[in-house]
Amino acid sequence: MTNTAEQTPHQSLSPGLLVLLAGAEARGKDLLIAQARRRYAGDPRLEFPARLQTRQSAHDSEHIGVPRRVFRDIERAQGFAVSWQHADADHGLTAGALEALDAGRIVVIAVPPAAIDRFRAIWPNVEVIPLASDVDAARPGSQRTPHASAVRHSGDIADAVRRFNRVLDTLAARQFSSARV
Repeated sequence: MTNTAEQTPHQSLSPGLLVLLAGAEARGKDLLIAQARRRYAGDPRLEFPARLQTRQSAHDSEHIGVPRRVFRDIERAQGFAVSWQHADADHGLTAGALEALDAGRIVVIAVPPAAIDRFRAIWPNVEVIPLASDVDAARPGSQRTPHASAVRHSGDIADAVRRFNRVLDTLAARQFSSARV
């Protein structure tokens, strides 16, 4: 899978913040993003762009299913800021997300942990929010010290939503606390 942005990295040192909600499959990333998209719908500081993927998804508006041929055409035309493969599908974030970052907004997207480096290659200001369940924490060899902005849940999705909202509120306050001169 090519990453067109890695071939021509974005050079701006814009104040925009790219927030990656990263976690294993079936941990509720898409649900948290969908909830946050509704909660922050009127907040011009945050943007939750839809991704294109080669698998249809009738359950949410975060994924736009396209045939592989169309995906490849967009990729060849360098229409993605970044693309990655996960769960037997190709995924792409359109270059329009960079426009939101250039404008100084916070762009929030759910990604698998393996794609994090691809996003760091396209934007200098990245915040990774790990999402894990208590089952993950109980596994031998798992990370024992939680990340400061990690979102953990023990099956209580409402609690995970509250935690994720607090993280986003904290990031927005930090990002926009200093007045632009």
